[in-house]
Amino acid sequence: MSGMVTVHFGTNPVHAASSHRATEFQISDDLKPNAFARVIAKIGYAFAYAEGAISELEGEPFVLPAIRGEIDEIGRWVGTLTAPPQSHAELLHRVEVHRDRERNLLFAEVQLFSDSETPSYGVILGKLKPNNS
Repeated sequence: MSGMVTVHFGTNPVHAASSHRATEFQISDDLKPNAFARVIAKIGYAFAYAEGAISELEGEPFVLPAIRGEIDEIGRWVGTLTAPPQSHAELLHRVEVHRDRERNLLFAEVQLFSDSETPSYGVILGKLKPNNS
């Protein structure tokens, strides 16, 4: 994990704390990055499956054993994309399937709360069949 982004909805937390005469507030540090990455992987995989893109893969999707918790390597398949966060006002969440022809890989891009300028995550799903490149 390289960082964390906090997104708020509604009243700005600083203003809310001030209006209640709070002298401090804190955010829980009970982070579970592996569990979060598995959720992102499940979303990306499920979307690709629903779109029929999984049928373009050669063999089992790389990410499935990690999603199922059979192996502890979710960080190998899921990561934060380096592009600056963008806002998509018309979408609450955004999921796209991409084909990387150069590397012959299928991956999903997942952005939760995309209407609020949040990070996007990449999920490497698997290797494309030779006839899909």
